[in-house]
Amino acid sequence: HILMDKGIRIDYGSKIGKTIIFAKNKRHAERIYEIFGEEFPNLQKHGFCRTIDYETNYAQKLIDEFSDPTKMPQIMISVDMLDTGIDVPEVVNLVFFKKVMSKAKFWQMIGRGTRLCPGLIDGEDKKQFYIFDFCGNFEFFRMNGKGKDVLTTISVQQRIFNLKVQMIYKMQDIAFQ
Repeated sequence: HILMDKGIRIDYGSKIGKTIIFAKNKRHAERIYEIFGEEFPNLQKHGFCRTIDYETNYAQKLIDEFSDPTKMPQIMISVDMLDTGIDVPEVVNLVFFKKVMSKAKFWQMIGRGTRLCPGLIDGEDKKQFYIFDFCGNFEFFRMNGKGKDVLTTISVQQRIFNLKVQMIYKMQDIAFQ
């Protein structure tokens, strides 16, 4: 419910923006999908939320549909399929329902929300994205510097600002010049 209540919305607030939920395994993804269907049966009837993993038939077709701002699904529950290498500028919400042990992979996953998207939110350009971290990944990588629960001590806007600053800092490395 927190995603549907607090996530970035589009179409003048009428629907949640494109969202990736990172699940830890297929069973976990299916359970998230099941719960979503119980909570939002009318949305689920229209393919609002889908799961994708290495066993998904026609996975590329599903990714293409997710990449199209005019098509469903709006929410993709991914098991290692959308973590890296996908470019969907419309993604405005990332939900971490799994622990990520690789800092490089974690940054790649965050990168799914960093793509610019002109005119996305009621004619305005995408200026931010939200991260919902339910598994303490930020704390694990000590992104807040104090070892405290990031979710309760720093606002979402502050976390986004901090991420942008860290990304700018990292992009100054000679490897990116």
